[in-house]
Amino acid sequence: MQPDQDTRDTATPPPVIALRNVSKRFPGVLALDNCQFDLAAGEVHALMGENGAGKSTLMKILSGVYQRDSGEILIEGRAVEIDGPRAAQALGIGIIHQELNLMNHLSAAQNIFIGREPKKRMGLFIDEEKLNRQASAIFARMRLDLDPRTPVGELTVARQQMVEIAKALSFDSRVLIMDEPTAALNNAEIAELFRIIRDLQQQGVGIVYISHKMDELRQIADRVTVMRDGRYIATVPMQDTPMDTIISMMVGRQLDGGQGVAPDTSANDVVLEVRGLSRGRAIREVGFKLRRGEILGFAGLMGAGRTEVARAIFGADPIDAGEILIHGKRALIGSPADAV
Repeated sequence: MQPDQDTRDTATPPPVIALRNVSKRFPGVLALDNCQFDLAAGEVHALMGENGAGKSTLMKILSGVYQRDSGEILIEGRAVEIDGPRAAQALGIGIIHQELNLMNHLSAAQNIFIGREPKKRMGLFIDEEKLNRQASAIFARMRLDLDPRTPVGELTVARQQMVEIAKALSFDSRVLIMDEPTAALNNAEIAELFRIIRDLQQQGVGIVYISHKMDELRQIADRVTVMRDGRYIATVPMQDTPMDTIISMMVGRQLDGGQGVAPDTSANDVVLEVRGLSRGRAIREVGFKLRRGEILGFAGLMGAGRTEVARAIFGADPIDAGEILIHGKRALIGSPADAV
């Protein structure tokens, strides 16, 4: 008879983080209802759901921004209390928000170690040399060619995001939460971000990846957890699950598989026309026509000017040049009240 095999070395380790039966209520709203989520070391775990599904609320609880009403948070199997962002950082949990939190007039290194700068012997002055050396070490870990002395305001949005990641890593983060990290990046910048994510995986960092971009998730995610209306729906392997299945879990119904055909509106009356719209450097010579019964979409990266165009048309911001025509007649829109 063979002796029992010792399985201690092959036992599956507990998740680096686990949220169990977490609920959160705001006045009049049950934002989270007995939700769960876990993340393994070296895993990219996507968190998906429609707007209002509860994704951000769940991650804000994990990062200490909100406090849960019930449930538990476990770090490597041990129950913990996260009563604020500093407590989350101390536990190795970092978050990179979609809206970057950097100071443009400071250097990359100064942003990374803000409030934690190394001091010289007397403790009165910042040791800039050591500061830059520490930042360079983090950039080397990320395989990122970036001068730590560069003012953040001179960096592209993609490079600023890398500084945010470096800032999180400076706290020895074992968990990184990335909220729509590619929203403002082009394809080349996305490829560089994915390289850094894969390098961090190899170093054992677990990554929570919040995104609506299905094609990206196929490339980078190991598993996906779906939420809907503040509830946990399911966790499935990314590569083995059809996208239609994931979308059906998100919306709560089966997709019919049909593709709508846009109606031909080319002969319809023009109800809104914009000509040569300009405002400073944000908007330059923008023009378009909108016809009756038509849906006109504006696409572009963050900072491309989409919101600025809409605000100018609505009268929220003044324009330097151009004209707006409604039903063929020039409209003088100086305020939102005029637009309405």
